[in-house]
Amino acid sequence: MQRLLTLLLQKFHSEWQEDIQKERGTLPRFKTMTWDMVSQEGELMEPLAVINLKLQSNAHTQTKETNVKFQLAKNTLNTMMQSMYCIRDQLSNTGETRHEPLHQQTDMV
Repeated sequence: MQRLLTLLLQKFHSEWQEDIQKERGTLPRFKTMTWDMVSQEGELMEPLAVINLKLQSNAHTQTKETNVKFQLAKNTLNTMMQSMYCIRDQLSNTGETRHEPLHQQTDMV
């Protein structure tokens, strides 16, 4: 019985691996970024940075590009930059043994 189970597992292992890969979603990859400064309505309003990201995904062997556009004021840009520095530092330290999770949530308003 044990031998039969071992043979079945060996026989179907690669097929099951392929099924898992098909079902697993893929995250889009960063391709390009452009930005521009715009003024808000009114004299006392601070300028905004308008960010345009181009993302590329290879879902099911078809390449698809998506544009994401958003605006940031100075305070939200500072929060985003702090988070990006944390990500950079964590990526730099991925070779070291870590016991804490490699993600953080930053609240942006």
